[in-house]
Amino acid sequence: MKERTIAMAGVMQSCSQVQALARTGDWNRPVAEVCVRSVLVLDALNSAAVYGGLNGVEVGLDMLANGVFDSPAMEDVEVVQYATALLFLQQQLYRDQPRFEKFAEAIEPLSRHTGDDLYEACSRVYQQYISEMRPQIIVQGEQGHLERPDVAPKIRTLLLSGLRSAVLWQQKGGTRWRLLWERGGYAKQARRVLGAEL
Repeated sequence: MKERTIAMAGVMQSCSQVQALARTGDWNRPVAEVCVRSVLVLDALNSAAVYGGLNGVEVGLDMLANGVFDSPAMEDVEVVQYATALLFLQQQLYRDQPRFEKFAEAIEPLSRHTGDDLYEACSRVYQQYISEMRPQIIVQGEQGHLERPDVAPKIRTLLLSGLRSAVLWQQKGGTRWRLLWERGGYAKQARRVLGAEL
């Protein structure tokens, strides 16, 4: 449960930065960069290592600890919708093994890129393998920000990082049906992790 909670925190953190970019045209760079770097970590000892340690997903853990799944606040509902869509897309991708294998092959060379080149490369991978899948994720925000040429690649990169966390979550035993029963457990586990280890 702890491993799944950390992975879910990664999903939530990526989605929160998608929301920030879409609404304001800006993101929390240190928080977002942890998400982006997680895409490049293909092998790790545990969930926390994917994010460079628990501090890397403190924002996501805070969201879980504060009950984001049950929050009536519109901004929280929106983030949960993005996260739920990513979990569904991850399962769809995993079931399509030929596509999943090509997707995995496309992820490996991303570590050669840095900075804006990395965002562009991640964006291309997302467009090639994920954008055409259903349901499409419709990002809500200010049209002026969404149309900016520097924002769209960053949003796709963050969605890719959320998908990477969703893959990790699934590897740790997460399923969409199980999520229905564990929602409260994520809040408790996140509070435990934050109190004991950060």
